[in-house]
Amino acid sequence: MLEIVIGFYCLLYPTLLGWFKSAFTGIVISLQLQSDSSEVLALKLVMSLFTLLFPTILMGGTLPILARFISERMEDAGRNVATLYFLNSFGAVVGSLLAGFSFIPLVGLSVTVYTAAAVNILIGAVALLLVRTEIRPPSEEESRHGRSESGTQSAGADGLGEHLFTPQQVTMALVVAGLSGLAAMIYEVTWVRLMIPVLGSSTYSYSLMLVAFISGITVGSWLVSNLFRKIKNLFGFLAICQLGVGVSMAFTLPLYGMIPYIFWQVGHMLSRTAGAYPVYLVSQFLFSFMIMFIPTIFLGMTLPVASRIAVRSIAVLGRSVGNVFSVNTIGTVIGAVGAGLVLIPTIGVRHAMELAMVLNITLGVVVVLFDGGVRVARRMVILGSGAIIVIGYFSLSSDWNRSVMLSGTFRSIARNLEPPSSYAEFRQRNERVNVLYYKEGTAMTVGVIEGRSMLGVQKILMLNGKADASSKVDLPTQVLLGQVPMLLHPQADTALVIGYGSGVTVGSMLTHPVKQIECIEISPEVIEASVHFEHVNNRPLQDPRVRIVIDDALSFLKLSSTHYDVIVSEPSNPWIAGIGNLYTAEFFQECRNRLRPGGLMVQWVQLYETNDEIFKMIVRTFQSAFPNVSVWQSLIGDVLLVGSLEPQVPDEQMLQRKLAEAPVGQDLKRIDVFDVATFYSLHMLSQERLREYADQGPLNTEQLPLLEYWAPRALFMNEGSMKVHRFDERTSFGPSASWLANRTRSIGLTDPERLNIGLFHSEQTRGSNILAYSMLSGYLRSHPNDLQALRKLAVLCDQMNREQEQIRYLQRLAELQPADPEAISAYAWGKFSAERAVASSVDSLDIRVSEQLFKRSIALTADTVYYYRVKLGELYYSTGQYAQAAEQYRTVLKMQNVYEGDGRVRQDMMLYQLARSLTYTGDYSRALGYAVQATMFNPKLEEARNLIYTLWTRNQRASLR
Repeated sequence: MLEIVIGFYCLLYPTLLGWFKSAFTGIVISLQLQSDSSEVLALKLVMSLFTLLFPTILMGGTLPILARFISERMEDAGRNVATLYFLNSFGAVVGSLLAGFSFIPLVGLSVTVYTAAAVNILIGAVALLLVRTEIRPPSEEESRHGRSESGTQSAGADGLGEHLFTPQQVTMALVVAGLSGLAAMIYEVTWVRLMIPVLGSSTYSYSLMLVAFISGITVGSWLVSNLFRKIKNLFGFLAICQLGVGVSMAFTLPLYGMIPYIFWQVGHMLSRTAGAYPVYLVSQFLFSFMIMFIPTIFLGMTLPVASRIAVRSIAVLGRSVGNVFSVNTIGTVIGAVGAGLVLIPTIGVRHAMELAMVLNITLGVVVVLFDGGVRVARRMVILGSGAIIVIGYFSLSSDWNRSVMLSGTFRSIARNLEPPSSYAEFRQRNERVNVLYYKEGTAMTVGVIEGRSMLGVQKILMLNGKADASSKVDLPTQVLLGQVPMLLHPQADTALVIGYGSGVTVGSMLTHPVKQIECIEISPEVIEASVHFEHVNNRPLQDPRVRIVIDDALSFLKLSSTHYDVIVSEPSNPWIAGIGNLYTAEFFQECRNRLRPGGLMVQWVQLYETNDEIFKMIVRTFQSAFPNVSVWQSLIGDVLLVGSLEPQVPDEQMLQRKLAEAPVGQDLKRIDVFDVATFYSLHMLSQERLREYADQGPLNTEQLPLLEYWAPRALFMNEGSMKVHRFDERTSFGPSASWLANRTRSIGLTDPERLNIGLFHSEQTRGSNILAYSMLSGYLRSHPNDLQALRKLAVLCDQMNREQEQIRYLQRLAELQPADPEAISAYAWGKFSAERAVASSVDSLDIRVSEQLFKRSIALTADTVYYYRVKLGELYYSTGQYAQAAEQYRTVLKMQNVYEGDGRVRQDMMLYQLARSLTYTGDYSRALGYAVQATMFNPKLEEARNLIYTLWTRNQRASLR
């Protein structure tokens, strides 16, 4: 009957949940409670209990009832409980896999619940059919001693016979069951937090980590079900279980710092194909299981053993087992809540693990002290050993490297980056990282580091090992997320920002005369970390117009009655579990409902670590709520979806007026947006062209959250959304509703506007190369001697494989700057490279012009910049003039002792080419020395290692002659 009642309740659950949600929302709004208040949190807890307590109580009763039903003798009790616990845990593993990998992505949440409910009802119906005869209750004598098939007492299936444990031991078993459950949940929560930066935070990763945890418990319960016959001292074995958990953690915890490095090595072995993704998931599971399996095996043994100790007679077996499991459940609830809300934010992941480890060891020692069957001397040995292990652990183990915990190994794997050759190199890389902020919060681990980029050293906000904002590379996107809607809206008085990040977006919006901005951020640690971005975010936390709300965005919107002129949603990448909820049709509809007339919503979407099918689905889902949508490009890999109920029409005069306001203009100038035309050039797709691109297909909904299941696969394959660029109205021919094209047709572009557009889009990380080339080449026709335009066009031509045109620009730059060694050397190398590409060994290659140009650069710097000698050496080396090349390289080595280093010179390659040049000239001994030096600078330089082997074997053969 329990299963049938559970099944029917679960069939009604989606409907009941809808009613409870409506009631909850109505209560909060009617009482005008703040969504982030303690009252709302308490109300959420009460509502959760109302919806989940009834079925979970019934679920908790099934195992004790089954244990009593199948156990006729006391001797069978322990093994039967262990067997049932094994089957229950094994079913949980199968259910987690089916739900997480099949049912939810295929049929959605409600159908998955209905399927599980149908299984419950089927189990109950089968059980009722099997009960054809009334079961005779045991007699008083049988209740005391149990009954066997022969009517006599059995020798004992668990080797204990009629042994009953003392009340103190029974109490101790209950205490162990509860505290062991508490420790188990601390381990599970902290393992997940530890593994997220390694495996990633996709829904698949969470499912696999859960499956790995339950699998260990499954194995443990299966093992103990087979060991009951052999265990003579069950109470002592309970101590072994607890000591096994604690000691295994003590010996493995110091090794956890190696986890990112090891998994990087494993993940790098796989190709980035759709067929390899299941293998990658299997490797994630195996890796998680290897970390968890020893402690979880002992945890899986604990509950059956404690249950057998607690059983006083066969008549009360069900009650006794129920008591043990209920105490264990209370412990797990306290452990899960305590670990996530208290321990991790206060003492961190590692120390929370250590606390649980000490708890397990302490429980094991206390159980031994309560065991009358253990001699005093042995008790003292066990007590001393436990103390030595704990003291030794804390004395010898060092804390984890914070930069390692922020390294985001999963992303390095996704990008197919070469892993370090050794753990020492891995540590060395991370030790060089300057960690400015680090805190393990309730929701995530937040850090701020300094890192190098093509724009120089920058500060990077790290969330669970993933870069989420930065002070340089991501700045255009962060600024434009705030500026685009504020510029397009005639007069935005109120705004909502979802996700605070570095605070740059909120700061950019504050450059406008907005009256209030509410910002929803789920992690208070992100707010704390934002102080490291005050040099770029305009210090929004100090502005009284800003209100920060620590809450979930979807919950906030459903509980709020406030309406806004602008809503900006800038969540993290959609492959992160839970983030998909901020890309659903229901979420976008909720945002639409919170907009005032004429309001705008902006959604940040990444084109990297995704694919076109995913981006199309996001666009379709966004369009389901907003009839008018346009796409604006802030960086090569970032776009902004701008949605509205009214048509989006540019207002030139309004934009000119807003850009003329000093705060707005200065904010945009730092990302090279100097005028309205440059702003228009960010408009990538209009409504009709976007519909053509998105086409027909599924939407991402709460019931069928496809995005959370498609996105992790796209991250692994690292394809990117590329087809959307074919629809870019700025560069495609035919009818175009591009704002830039329309403006050009109506009033044209001035030369400064062409230059500004070209300069913005010529930057490597942003915009369109085609648009940049078009604008700059048009500008150059009327300004043929503009050095800035010539330099940018030379770089663009190199990127677009327009080699001959690039040489012309480089030559023109050298002619206009006869005293500039950089311009001269760039032309020299460009000319040589172009001629070398079409030359053969049959014809001689005339390098005299390039040679003289390099010598001229050397002379202009009075031979104080050795970079030009390196390039001259490469010129000689590439044309087989090895003696001259070696001479240049040796001169450079001498100069390096006098002059400052030059980041443009690869020391390993220069030493290798010097070694190679000396090899060709017959100076093998010196060549070997320089080849060895090259490998010292770069141990992975395969060419140098091969050369060392060749030279060493040559020397060996020579010595044998």
